[in-house]
This record gives sequence, structure tokens and C-alpha cells, in this order.
Amino acid sequence: MKNKYQFSLAQRINVNISGAMTKDCYSFMKLIYKNFDETLENPKAILNVEITDILPKIESKIQLGKDGYSDNKTLVLNSGHSITRIESGFNITVPSKVKRGKIPFKRTTPGRHITDEIIEPLLQLLLLDSNATFVHASSVFENEEVDVLMGWRGTGKTNAILKDFNSKEIWSDDLAIIDSDGFVYPYLRPIRLYSYNLPLIDEDYLRKHNLNFKKRITPPWQPVHYLPLATKSNHKRAKLKRINYLNNPKSLRLGKDAEEIMHFEQLFFENFRIMLKHLGIYETNNSVADIVNKALASK
Repeated sequence: MKNKYQFSLAQRINVNISGAMTKDCYSFMKLIYKNFDETLENPKAILNVEITDILPKIESKIQLGKDGYSDNKTLVLNSGHSITRIESGFNITVPSKVKRGKIPFKRTTPGRHITDEIIEPLLQLLLLDSNATFVHASSVFENEEVDVLMGWRGTGKTNAILKDFNSKEIWSDDLAIIDSDGFVYPYLRPIRLYSYNLPLIDEDYLRKHNLNFKKRITPPWQPVHYLPLATKSNHKRAKLKRINYLNNPKSLRLGKDAEEIMHFEQLFFENFRIMLKHLGIYETNNSVADIVNKALASK
């Protein structure tokens, strides 16, 4: 089924998703990006993602062993994915079937592969190019400022914002966007609820969505439920109040902390980043640490 879904984020980047999406995949895109802004008329960058088994044509190939091949602007991977650098961003192709985990055969490409493993790491590259960055953090808007709660996975970022869910405006669950001028932008992806988050959820909501049963049949590494954020924010951005590093509140190197945590979170993408740099297709001079340090200095 050919569908299209579009949105923008951080007043910078347009994302266009198209191609042969299954019904489940398309529904997942709508669930995840429902509260994101409409596309911009003049974005700073564009990310085009197409689900297709047709790969870009490359005339002069550089063979990369068993990993893929390339020319001076396109990397084609043996997985069936491709990354093409365009003037204002990237064109990406994602195959209709991919291998997942240790299972030796390919399965229909799920929406989470596209959102988490394709769109987000490439958005991070485009954000860095426009003097902004993802930070592995929850964020809460209050009194015209945003409190950013940064930490390693399993630290309690989600539990912290669940306590404020009905009283404050939540701007992100897992990834916050900060720019070098000290502004934070909403990243309104639904909150991923895992089994350990459910004690903080209202009993009526648990019953309505049958979550106590779902947690018994859901593997611990998968979300039991996606809790929608209430609505689009009326604010496009707001000044950073503080970055609270939950694992080490007294840290004096928050920029470097933020960079190392993001590197760990997107380590799966590092091979592709190295290949893009090696081939001269893409490299950025900005770093997470530099952007976070500038944001903190602007306060």
C-alpha cells in the first residue's frame, strides 16, 4: 500500500515518508508523529524516506566488500537500504523486508525500524548541521522555560515525567532537542510505557487499555503501550531552564556527558556514519558537546 506521511521538527527539518508501507506501518507513523508540526515552506533541511525495494542506480561503483557499494553521493548497503546525500539533506530507501535480531530470514519492515533506526539517527545528523542536537532526555515545559532531565536508559526519565503528566506540559519522553542559542524544541513522540512504568499509570487507564494483561504477554524490551502526549504545544520553542543529569547531578561536564550518552544510544548507527565519512558523502563539524555547552553558556 503506497502512503505518504509528512511533518517537521525544530523549525528546521521537513520529513517526508512514502512508499510501500503496510497498513500497520502507516498506522504506526501516524501514532508516533501525530503531534508533530506540519511541513515548513522553507526548511533548512529535508529528510526523504521511501519504503521500496528499488535501489538507486550507481554508474561508477566503489565496492565495500560484503557491506555494500557506493559512489560519491550514495551508499547502498547489502541490507537493501540506501543513503543519498542531497544538497539540503538525505534521500533514504528502506526495503520492504528486513532481518531483525538473530532470526535468519527477513520479515516485513516494522514502523519502529523506520522511526528509531532510520529517521532518528539521520535527524541527528541534520540537527547537528543546523546547530542543534538531540539529547537523551525527557523535558517539561513550565513558566515559559523547559527543564531537561537527561540520563542513561533505565535511569527514570519516563517515571519522572509521568508524575507530572496531568499537571505540566511534557515536551519529550526520550529525546529532547536543544540548539546552540539555548532553546529547547518539542519532540512530541508518545511516551513508551514499559512494564516497570505501569505502577505510575492511573488504574482506570490501565483497565481501559487492558495494560495489566498486555504486560504479561509483552517482552520486557518492547513497550507495552504508547501513551499519547495530550496535544500539540502552543509554543514552538522555549528557553532552556537547566539540564538535570539524573545519574550525576553534580557533573561539571554536561556537554561531554550529553555527547557520550547520545553516542551510546545511537551506537548501532556508528558503522554507517563511519562509512559516510570515509566515502566523503557526509561529515559534520558540529558536536553534541559543543552545542550543549553553547546552550548552557547562553543562559
